Parts: sequence; structure tokens; C-alpha cells
Amino acid sequence: MRIDFVLVCLLCVMVSSTAVARAQQSKVSRVLIVMMEKQPAFAFPQIQGLRDRLSELGYIEGKNIIYDLLREETYDALRASLKTVHKKADVILPLSQAETAIARELTDKIPIVFMPAGDPVGSGLITSLASPGTNLTGLAYVEPKAIAKQVEVFKDFVPSLTQIILLIAGPKESPTSAQTLVLVRKVAAQLEMNLVEKPVKSLTDAEQAVSALPKSATTGVFPICAGLFRGLKNMASIAIERKVSTFGCSASQVAEQGVLLAYAPDLYYIGTRAAWYVDRILKGARPQELPVETPRKFELAINLKTANAIGIKVPPEVLQRANKVTR
Repeated sequence: MRIDFVLVCLLCVMVSSTAVARAQQSKVSRVLIVMMEKQPAFAFPQIQGLRDRLSELGYIEGKNIIYDLLREETYDALRASLKTVHKKADVILPLSQAETAIARELTDKIPIVFMPAGDPVGSGLITSLASPGTNLTGLAYVEPKAIAKQVEVFKDFVPSLTQIILLIAGPKESPTSAQTLVLVRKVAAQLEMNLVEKPVKSLTDAEQAVSALPKSATTGVFPICAGLFRGLKNMASIAIERKVSTFGCSASQVAEQGVLLAYAPDLYYIGTRAAWYVDRILKGARPQELPVETPRKFELAINLKTANAIGIKVPPEVLQRANKVTR
């Protein structure tokens, strides 16, 4: 009888374990992608990288994972919509720091993986890169010192630059840390360039600021990258008319939007790394236990069509360093 009792207990454990395993395999996880953008979402490199990598990890869309997409044209509309749908998500994936801040307002329980956030520590989203300390983690866009490096690259590419128009997204859109501004000012002074700081609340503000510039090959426009500056096509066109150089936030802006150049993180790679966070979280890890990563892979992209239209001769040594060239 004792043996029969033990066998029955073992059988119960086996059946229970099998049921749990099947339940885990059959669970459909919901990933909510949050963005403020008009363009087709799945055209964004980081989203494509996310989906590709999760597919490699065994997540099949419609079978064990569902991608929900939330897009709105204003932050207020995004906040209102997110408030009604966020509770259904297993993981929330904001595309920038501003969307991350809105998501954090609404939940301190659901894991949030930003991909990327401009300056998550300086903006107060997390405690530190090593120990986020909240339900947030993910990828930082660049560290403040990397933004200063971007200014140096801009000057290397356009040696004639004597003035930079620094576009700064307003506090509501994406707060810029004081450390970032200090470093950018320092580099501009070292390079003997006049720095004109222009706070903007919309792309229309940015475009109007560029439209007001006199025609000058010695002036460059440099946005401190945030979600607000995803679409720079109109601004780049205006800059070309004004013979003004433009620095972009991604290689795709150079190839597709006419921006002169960018030295920026590889957004597709950021998406693949975001997939690692999502996978770990869906398997039980807490965001607080997953350190925030800073970019490991940068791309130097140059648009020679734009350079020719502005009348800039690209230094050969800079062209040789480029990862992507649009001709």
C-alpha cells in the first residue's frame, strides 16, 4: 500500500508539472508598443530588430506573443489612450523618453522597457543605470559625453562651422539634463563655435527656427535627440534651402529624410537588445534586476546628395570612416 501511495504521489507531481509546463508554453504574452508618430510603426529599425530577435528566441506572433500598437499624434492624446489600454500588457515598450515618462505615470507594476530613452538617469526616470530601482529598464540613447562627441564629429565633417543652433526639446517633450548642456557648451567653446540654444516644443517650432536663419554654410543645426525629433524631413529640406548643415539622430534620417549626417546608435541593434529584456521579463525577471544598457554600436552616416546641395566638400578621411553613405 505504501508503494502504491508513493506512486500515486509521483504521478500527481508529474501530471501537475506537465500541466504547468503546458500552461507556460500556451500563454500568449502581450507586448504594448507606445509611440507618438504618424509613420508606419513597423518601419522603425528598433521595432524591426525587436520582432526579429524575439522570433529567433521562439516567440511566434499570434501564437505565444501579440504586439499591440498605440500611436497618437500628441502627448495628451497618448496619455489618455494609454490609460485605457495599458493594463492588458505584460510589457510596455515606449519608443522614447517622453513616452516612457507617460507610461511611468500610469503604472509602477507593469514592466516598462524603453527603447531607447535619451537620458533616463538625468531625467529622473531611474535611480542609476546599474540599479534602475523601479519597474523601468531598457536602453539609453546616449550618455551625455556621447552627445558632446557628436558635436565634435559635426565639426570634423563640416570644418567651416562657426555656429551651431542647438535644438532642445521642451521639458514636457523630453527633458535635457544639465550635465548634457554643460558638456555641449564646453565642447563648442573648445572648438571655437558660437552656440545658440533654441528650446522648442514641436517640430513646427524647430522648422520655423531654421527658416529664420540667414543662408550660411558656416551654420549647423544640431538637435539634442528626443522622440520629438524623429521626423526631420521638412526641417532638412528647409536647411538645404538655407545652405545650412543638419545633424541627425539616426542613420535612417540621413538616408530617408535628407539630413546631412548622423553619428548615432544603431537603432536596429537597440531593438535586438530590447528583445533580450522582454524575453527575460516574460520568463520571470524583474526590471529592477536588469541594468540599463548604453549603446555599444554606433553608425556614421553621410548623405552626399545633401552635401552637394549645400556646397560642402566632404573630407576624404571622414568619408572613409562612414558606415553608410547615401549618394
